[in-house]
Parts: sequence; structure tokens; C-alpha cells
Amino acid sequence: MPALAAIVKLGGSLAGDPALARWLAAIVEGPVPRLVVPGGGPFADAVRTLQSRLGFDDRTAHGAAILAMQQYALVLAAIEPRLRLVEGGAEIAETGRAGRSAIWLPWATIGRDPTIEPSWRVTSDSLALLLAIRLAVPELLLVKAADLPEEPVELERLADSGILDRAFPELARGYSGRIRLVPACEPGTLDRGGLEPSRVGLPSGGGPVTFRGAG
Repeated sequence: MPALAAIVKLGGSLAGDPALARWLAAIVEGPVPRLVVPGGGPFADAVRTLQSRLGFDDRTAHGAAILAMQQYALVLAAIEPRLRLVEGGAEIAETGRAGRSAIWLPWATIGRDPTIEPSWRVTSDSLALLLAIRLAVPELLLVKAADLPEEPVELERLADSGILDRAFPELARGYSGRIRLVPACEPGTLDRGGLEPSRVGLPSGGGPVTFRGAG
């Protein structure tokens, strides 16, 4: 398994935010290797708009949204060229063992994965969590432009408010690592701080995870 300290999901909502470059620099200059999972950002927004206009099915939208993440990953790598682009487990493991941080290109790993529900319930937040589960990475850090609660709240409430996607609480049943949400304006929270959601009612670990409706 890769020697990654954490997976860091950088949402597409950070596109155009001056803090984005600071986050990428903090990750690449940090003392431990981390893997960046990109959001879909404006590329995913374009998929949603096209789906509403053209009426194509959710499976097609799901694949296009993963490709939107792929596009955003290329943009992130252009902003911070010191971060290597990686695809599958072997590349991720090699980069982690070398002590380097990297950016994930998701299509090769999950673009056609039939176990993932093809719907808007599953966004890059859940895909980052799924990767953390599969690679047994001990921490998932979600960088959010949205206002976060000051007090710990349950994952279900965060999903209800739209801060996390609807599939995230269910998927968290299979993850025993640490989950933190941090504000986009504070790159200093890369190592500590932020919000750790309450996981009351969620087992601390579990077996292989699939999504209802997959197939």
C-alpha cells in the first residue's frame, strides 16, 4: 500500500480562489506525502448544464463528471508543476514510497467501475473517500469553500445541508480513518484543525464498499 499520510480533496469551488495555489504549495512542500483528489468544478457544472438541456442519462453524466475531475486535475498540475499526476495504484504507491505528493487522475481507476452508483448522489467527496478506503489511507481531508459549522455535527447533517454529498455518510461506514473538513481560506489547517464530523451510529470500519443502485 502507498505510504500516504492523507488524501486531500480540493473542491472545484476553489477555482479562481487565490487560496488554491497556497493549498497546492503547502501540500507539495509538506513533510509527508499526500494525494490530491480534484473536484469537478466548472467542468462538472458544464456536465450538469448539458444534462438538463440534452436529457442524457445519469450513467453518462457520471462518466462525464469523472472526466471533469480529470480536467481539473490537469489544471491543478499546471498551477503546481511539482505535483506529479498519477493514475493507478502502482503509480500512487511508487510516489508515496518516494515521499512525494501527487494529484490523482481518476478515470483509469474508476471511470468504468460498475460498483459505483452512477448518480449525482456520488460526487468527488465520496470518490475521495472511496479511494481512501481502497488504499487504506489513514486520513481524508476535505477542503471546503462553504461555511462550516463551528461545532461537531453528524455526517448525515452535513449531507442534508449540501456540504457533503448524499452517498458520503453511507460510504463512511467502511472507513476507519480520520475525516476532517477544513475551510478553503486556511491552508494552515493542512496538518491540524478544522471540523471532525461526529460519526455516531456509524461503525468504525467495515468490509468492501459498494453503492446501492450500482450495476
